[in-house]
Order: sequence, then C-alpha cells, then structure tokens
Amino acid sequence: MEPRVGIVDYQMGNLRSVQKAIERIGGNAIISSDRDELSKVTHLILPGVGAFGDAIAELRRRQLVEFLREWSESIKPFLGICLGMQLLFDTSDEGGQHDGLGILPGRVVRFERKDHGESYKVPHMGWNQVRSTRPNDSLLSGIAGDPYVYFVHSYYVEPARQDLVWLTADYGHSFCAAVRRGNVLATQFHPEKSQRDGLQLLANFLKL
Repeated sequence: MEPRVGIVDYQMGNLRSVQKAIERIGGNAIISSDRDELSKVTHLILPGVGAFGDAIAELRRRQLVEFLREWSESIKPFLGICLGMQLLFDTSDEGGQHDGLGILPGRVVRFERKDHGESYKVPHMGWNQVRSTRPNDSLLSGIAGDPYVYFVHSYYVEPARQDLVWLTADYGHSFCAAVRRGNVLATQFHPEKSQRDGLQLLANFLKL
C-alpha cells in the first residue's frame, strides 16, 4: 500500500511546511482535523509550534485526544515533531502545570539559562548535532554519521524510562532530542527544516 500521511491540524504551527516536505520525498499528505478522514491514512504526524497549554486545549476542543491515544496503541506509524513530541508526555511545566496526552511517561521542562555556572541562550535555536542510542539504526539509514538538524525550543522532554530515548543532543547539558517506542517516534527538532538529512529521516519514517 502506498503511504498516505495525515498531518493533524489543530492550528498550532508548521502544517504546510511538513506537508511540503512529505511531497518533496514523493509522499502524499493531507492536513485535517477530521477523525474519520485521519483514520484512513497509513502514517500520522502531529506537528506543532507554540505553547503546550494552548495546544492540548485545542486538541481537546477538536476531540482529537482519544483518537491520538488510540492511534498510538495501533501498529500504524506515528511521528510527533517539536511541540508534537512534547504533547505525547504526561505533563509540562510550560506556563504552569498541564497534563499532556500521556502516551509516553515523562515530563516537559524548561532549559535553565545556566549549567555548571556557564550561561547559554534560551530558546535553543539553530543547528545542532544528534546521536543515536541504537546501533545500526534503520531510521537513520542513508544519513551519514551524527547529523546536524534544526531546533527551535525552550523546553525539552525528560522521559521516565531511559529506553524511550532514541536521539540525544547537547545544549548546556545532554538532553533527549528524539524518542521511540514501537510505532511511535518523535523528534524535538524539525526534520522538515533540516534539509537533506531531515528529508531522509521522513522518507525512512514512510517506510515503516
């Protein structure tokens, strides 16, 4: 079956840029908030740019929370991007305490402006290198070495289980840059803005 990608529309960010990236690698993608329409796709992407509290409220308003939880328990591939990654977790400290989707155990916390006495800028913005925790990583097939990818974020995830951590990066300290559990994977960085390596990662996702 030819992959058909559903991009979840909840009015929080980079929908069209993700769709364009999928189209650039020869994929077919729709942007929708309709559960019936999204249930017919083979791959699902939850993108996002913005505030956690607003995002989870919008997903609830559109009655997408249970749909996303049920999808995550299926065998169909699911990719979260940036805020879409953070929403998969239990809670976030952004702007107070907010409950997330609870698909993955853990929390979302803010970068401190100092680490071991050294200052660094928040948000973390720009190109940074990621490293895989998994040998012979099939999702990095066609990507040489430890690639540089594009980040824009002030918060990052702290998974409750170390085996969820897929990719790591350094910014002040080592942090989780991507997670993976079965059919569910998510990146804190933007593959759609990460040029060739990002497009290759999306292409590998479509092969799942």
